[in-house]
Amino acid sequence: MGQTPFLRILIPTVSGILFCKFISPSYNLFFVGIIGLAVILISFFVAKKKNYAFRWLFGAGFMLFLFSLSTQYYQYRFEQVSHQFLQEPVSYIGEVLDLPQQKPRSVACEVQLIYPVSKKIMLYIEADSNSHALVPGDELLVRVEVQPFKNLGNPDDFDYMGFMQNKGFSGSGYANSLSWLKTGRQSSSIKAKALRIRAKMLDVYKGFGLDHDAYSFISAITLGYKADLSDDLKDAFRASGTSHVLAVSGLHVGVIYIVIISFFSFLGRRGKIFMIKQFLVLLCLWGYVFITGMPVSVVRAAIMLSLLCVGNMLNRKGVSYNTLAVASFFLLIINPFYLFDVGFQLSFAAVVAILFFQPKLSKLYKPKTKAVDYIWNLFIVSLAAQLGVFPLVLHYFGTFPTYFFITNLLVLPFIAIIIYSGVLLTFLSLISFLNLQFLQILYSLVATFVQFLISTVLQAVYFFESLPLSVLEGYYISAFQVVLIFLLIIFLSKYLIRRSVRLLIGSLISVVLLLFTYSTSCLKEPMNCFAVYNSYNETEMGYIIDDEKIAMPISSNQIVAHPSAIVVLLTENRFKSKESSQVFPVDYLIVAFDNSFSITELAALFQPKKIIIDASIGRYTAEKMRKECDKLNVPYHDISNSGAFLVKF
Repeated sequence: MGQTPFLRILIPTVSGILFCKFISPSYNLFFVGIIGLAVILISFFVAKKKNYAFRWLFGAGFMLFLFSLSTQYYQYRFEQVSHQFLQEPVSYIGEVLDLPQQKPRSVACEVQLIYPVSKKIMLYIEADSNSHALVPGDELLVRVEVQPFKNLGNPDDFDYMGFMQNKGFSGSGYANSLSWLKTGRQSSSIKAKALRIRAKMLDVYKGFGLDHDAYSFISAITLGYKADLSDDLKDAFRASGTSHVLAVSGLHVGVIYIVIISFFSFLGRRGKIFMIKQFLVLLCLWGYVFITGMPVSVVRAAIMLSLLCVGNMLNRKGVSYNTLAVASFFLLIINPFYLFDVGFQLSFAAVVAILFFQPKLSKLYKPKTKAVDYIWNLFIVSLAAQLGVFPLVLHYFGTFPTYFFITNLLVLPFIAIIIYSGVLLTFLSLISFLNLQFLQILYSLVATFVQFLISTVLQAVYFFESLPLSVLEGYYISAFQVVLIFLLIIFLSKYLIRRSVRLLIGSLISVVLLLFTYSTSCLKEPMNCFAVYNSYNETEMGYIIDDEKIAMPISSNQIVAHPSAIVVLLTENRFKSKESSQVFPVDYLIVAFDNSFSITELAALFQPKKIIIDASIGRYTAEKMRKECDKLNVPYHDISNSGAFLVKF
């Protein structure tokens, strides 16, 4: 605590955010802040003789005050994101926040609504030349029905609603080509200008003559633009344990920082000129942060490097836990939802692990040559980072890359060279108007070199992805198990250093609790059922046996195999004007695909205990079916509204 004073501020801030997130108090915790201020006030009236004994009063009061402040700030930001939109089309004025992204059926735009409400939404626009031409800062007039986000309700599904809330989005809507237009005005904010510069930089990158994978790769590692990365490429990097390379983070920002420092090296290292140099470095560094779109990992790295610059001005060197705590605190002040962002957690866990393990691991072996020393340092940094992030990776993704230490040794040295070469290539592209022949030759040589480097990196990644057992999948762990693994790592590593019996006991207790939680999960009865999934305007069904999903091939009208219930799937309406002397009793009647179904007509032929309205049925038809079910007093389950439907064996 003494060496990391900012941790005293960070702990109550994080505690307040977690309290609001998981407890969701219906009352205001303003009174806790009042108590904290009262305790601070009391600390000033303690007799001088007892100052040392009651020195904790001021700190305790300050922590209570910060706890209260963080809870109120979280509630305020939560109310900013939450909004009940009208369930009908409304005209809005909004501003495009980032470059539009091509989706299978539309173009996705992040839009900040300005009037009549100030909310951030995800707007899906019909794909055409106008929607593709949108740039950050464009003002739109759009008529759209904004709907709140909701999860699909499928077993083990991704928390999409929580994810979008953490990103600050209040809802989403779809607008066809006739429902929107540009007003002609454009935002002049710094961020909008920076993102427009990024769009122009992407156009410059397209002129490099690289293939698509190489272009998308260099766009991701230098500008943080990952929209053009193919799914195969992302999967390959994830399986090889190098997915952090694709996210602009401390590694990439550090390389850019070195480039900026080198550019201003002529300004010297002393006096007032040195102060000007550090100011210019900070200006360029944060300009780069804005151009990348300000992802959490980049802002974190920029804050830490900014503190490093300030430290240089004050003749104080190094990056410490306190620097990291400062970066965390300011990020949470900017947006408390960052605490639940996976990137935020992975980024800070990796840096903490590097700060803790790297100095200790480096003492285990002292290389005699610079080349071996470089490889050794690269290995221990990669190992330290993995020790910090692998419990979180198992919790969120259930995967573990087995060859991460080899792929990082091979890939990471190329990243800095690619970024340096990319900066040089960009500079040569910008001065191409000079039409000098030697510059054109140099440009071609550098472009060929960059293409070769990126191709080498991608081939290495694809090779390790193709190896047997390149990634272990399906090993999900609970949040409690994540905490236990972190405690085990801390206790065990501390024990290896200090050889304390208490630390050994702590390690053993962590292991026992891990084994207990694992045994409990194994004893839990696995889910065996038939499932109708919620899958966006299409039909998807299958079986879940021993927690493994088995897809079911879907044909026309059929009886679905189930050991204890009669399940009938109807995909074609062949029942118009049909009559029957007997009604077929079924447990579950699933209607899918065909919007011409009538529940009233089906009720004359089937006697279902419950009707399942599949997500492939249009919303207008589904509403009509629900009304018919209510009229006939037949229970129903609408997949789109209520999530997946499960029938247990």
